[in-house]
Amino acid sequence: MLGGKTVKVKIDRDLYDRVRKIADVAGYATTEEFITHVLEKEMLHFEDAGSDDDIRQRLKGLGYIS
Repeated sequence: MLGGKTVKVKIDRDLYDRVRKIADVAGYATTEEFITHVLEKEMLHFEDAGSDDDIRQRLKGLGYIS
């Protein structure tokens, strides 16, 4: 979904450096392309949830919240 409108997101510099290294090794053209790919893939877990409660349960099941 690259090429649409974008927004800036701030993340810790150390995390960005780690992500940049992985993106380079994986052959992505840019770090942003890799981040977009990872986020789109993770969002698939939640896009078909029917309600906020369903989303919460999926987040719990994946270990994102307790």
